[in-house]
Amino acid sequence: MPLVKNKKRSSRNWFYGWVIVAVSNLVITVVFGVRLSFTVFFVALIDEFGWSRAETSLIFSTSMIMFAATSTLTGIWLDKWGARRTFGIGAAILTIGLILSSQIQNIFQLALAYGAIAGLGITLLGLGQLSSLIARWFRRRRGMAIGIAFSGTGIGSLLIIPGIEHIISAYSWRTAYIVLAGLTFATIPLIIFLLRLNPAEKNLRTDGASMIEANEGSNQLEKEWKLRDTLQTPAFWLLLIAALGALGPIRMLTVHQLAIIVESGFERSYAAEMIGFSGVITSLAFILLGVLSDKIDRRLIYMFGSLSLIAAIFILGGLRNSEQSIWVLAYTILLGVGEGSRASLVTAIASDLFPGNALGAINGAVGASFAVGAAILPWLAGLLYDLQGNYTTAFIVSVGAVMISTFSLWLAPILLRQNR
Repeated sequence: MPLVKNKKRSSRNWFYGWVIVAVSNLVITVVFGVRLSFTVFFVALIDEFGWSRAETSLIFSTSMIMFAATSTLTGIWLDKWGARRTFGIGAAILTIGLILSSQIQNIFQLALAYGAIAGLGITLLGLGQLSSLIARWFRRRRGMAIGIAFSGTGIGSLLIIPGIEHIISAYSWRTAYIVLAGLTFATIPLIIFLLRLNPAEKNLRTDGASMIEANEGSNQLEKEWKLRDTLQTPAFWLLLIAALGALGPIRMLTVHQLAIIVESGFERSYAAEMIGFSGVITSLAFILLGVLSDKIDRRLIYMFGSLSLIAAIFILGGLRNSEQSIWVLAYTILLGVGEGSRASLVTAIASDLFPGNALGAINGAVGASFAVGAAILPWLAGLLYDLQGNYTTAFIVSVGAVMISTFSLWLAPILLRQNR
């Protein structure tokens, strides 16, 4: 659903924007390997410390609360300080948080190390911030570019979750946190040497037109939105509602899915492998759905992803025994399609609707709303399980959140057009 058409760039030179996409993809691969592997740590921590599911889920939720509290601010930092400083500091903080997580002795220490410190690092490297970076470089192929970068979430799931499960089984969860810290630290040189906030730093404009080519035509095509301007539009608040229900159901599954599959009679290693396989589908979905969203209304693609996610929730809720492996496979495929339609499309639509140099702050606010949903639903699912002994109510709440998110995202551009 791109709102404007952009002049095609000259094909004489390869566009540096694809370097931005590649580095962003690698960063997302590592960050989401850290985030999504919590489903494996979840089981290991309960086994060692005997914590309840609500208590253990709260660790993940704490990191999301940190995300919600600081995402808009870190988006402002990106707009002010640039990509290399903001993301480099984020990777350093995440590394420190993971190292400290490997040394904890109680749940309060883990809440500080993983929830607060690593959570701040994850926020600085958040999808909203990376999406706003890519949106500065691309308009005509924005959906594709963001989709390719965000496919790192699936790659992280595919490569890191089974690897972390193996490390935990062979060594310990403490060793696994050290390994994740090493992977995070390795991204810092690439961030510092390769990332640039704006195409102007490479004498380019959005989509790769040179400064000379861009100046030959009319280039001031859109209003430059500021965060304070967006706060006065109902469309922006609908976007925040859409974001609230976009990732909450996904992260509820992220935290609890391995435990649910294991309780249905499957081996933990098998469950981890299948969850990792969903990463393949997620990566493909991010790219393919991103390409499609450049050609047709992004909201239709999001609706398709919502239906896939709802189907995945119903399948997971229906698992009863280890004879249902075909349903586990169906679940991982549908989950991958669902995840591949969430954050990338919401942030792409936000960038379409509210272009300008405040994209970091705007998508930071969207990211904060992502995080609120991602903080509440995993914890709520754990609490409901502790009280009821099952996830039925949590699944119903998650389906409702998906439906509200889809309706809100559909309505937002309509309201914005009416207000113009």
